[in-house]
Amino acid sequence: MSLADLLVEARQGGRPIAALPADLVPRDEAAAYAVQEEVIRRLGVAVGGWKVGAANASAPPIAAPLLAEVVMPSPATFAVRPADFRAVEAELALSLARDLPARPQPYGEDEVWDAVAAAHVAIELLATRYADRARMTPATLLADNQNNGGFCYGPPIALRSVDFLGAKAALLVDGREAKSAVGGNPGGHPRRLLAWLANHAASRGRPLRKGDLVTTGSHTGLTVAPPGARVVARFEALGEAAMNLAAR
Repeated sequence: MSLADLLVEARQGGRPIAALPADLVPRDEAAAYAVQEEVIRRLGVAVGGWKVGAANASAPPIAAPLLAEVVMPSPATFAVRPADFRAVEAELALSLARDLPARPQPYGEDEVWDAVAAAHVAIELLATRYADRARMTPATLLADNQNNGGFCYGPPIALRSVDFLGAKAALLVDGREAKSAVGGNPGGHPRRLLAWLANHAASRGRPLRKGDLVTTGSHTGLTVAPPGARVVARFEALGEAAMNLAAR
């Protein structure tokens, strides 16, 4: 049985992977991306967007597809259980105005930025298909779509209105501020991240397309929210997005 087999079973059956044999641990990022692709193929689902981020403004980015079935406009509702991870993050996402097809020469920052239609306040719901994600290697988490469990986005915002490096963000859980930050995204300006992603996605045979949503990293860090909570991401002067975590 492969890691992709286990991840598909965990998604479909709801039972997390309790232990992972050493021979199924991805040896590097390339192996993790191959597992991502195999899981998508076996699930037979569409990709509706991407998450991309980096540990700091000069670190190499990593990325994971967002399954179309969990990409929703705000306000959105996701069902969660008490045993689920249930972490949420306030983010800024981008929507694309045109395709960025595969081609021989790589895309640069100016070109990909010109393809952006708008920015969006967003919330990512983090999940895991592992019983103990803290014990998993970075490549093993990457193979599981880098912990994505859901994503919602607010109305479009003109790019010229957004200070990506100095945005003031707050994450509210049931009306109370759980986290706040100014310029909190560790990956730096999303221009760099989007250019890398355009080339990465094209190399995987999944080039970025018009209408895709790309979220570019957390501005507030993760906060675990209880089942039944209403979560709001609010960026000063930009707007907000809302997510309801329905208990099941």
